[in-house]
Amino acid sequence: MFGLSPHDLLAWMAPYVARWGYLLVAVTVVLGNLGAPVPEETILLVGGYFAAKGLLNLWGLIPTAILSATGGDSLGYWLGCWGGRRFLLQYGPALRVTHQRLVRAEKYFERYGPWTVFLARFIAGLRFMAGPLAGAFGMPFTRFLPYNLAGAIVYCSAIVSIAYISAPFFDQVAHLIALVNWVLALLALGAGLGFFGWFLWRRGTQQENG
Repeated sequence: MFGLSPHDLLAWMAPYVARWGYLLVAVTVVLGNLGAPVPEETILLVGGYFAAKGLLNLWGLIPTAILSATGGDSLGYWLGCWGGRRFLLQYGPALRVTHQRLVRAEKYFERYGPWTVFLARFIAGLRFMAGPLAGAFGMPFTRFLPYNLAGAIVYCSAIVSIAYISAPFFDQVAHLIALVNWVLALLALGAGLGFFGWFLWRRGTQQENG
């Protein structure tokens, strides 16, 4: 965050965690799941470290993180339901999102949406998009919520627990998790670009044959 090393980050955040505790964690995680440029993952790592040092309670921190992550994504879902489809129809042509592609995306979410919501939780940059897209593409909330909650339980528990267990080696672990996040984001970007290239190639082939 802001070019700080994990050690400097701990020193910078310590007074805020000591004063605001679980509220700081909750607000940061909710905002992060809504797409705000806040250090959602970092606050979970730092929270786990401070739990190991006795400034926070591990069994208070993990539920706080899970509920905040689920709530933030659910709020994003309802925002997508409220205005996501209208936004895509209005501004989609500028982004090459046609009505036909929108229908295909809806069919995709109808078939693969739950697992997309679950897996997006683990990829920085895609995490905050799952909720609004699921809402915009008409995924029922009764299907969205269980996978959203399951992803939050696994992700938040893992990040906090890793920081808690590896507190003596926090700097190295924080750097490693950041590296893994970058790799996953690049792989997701590469897969997306590959799919888009395949789609354009297939479309050109169909036009030539037609």
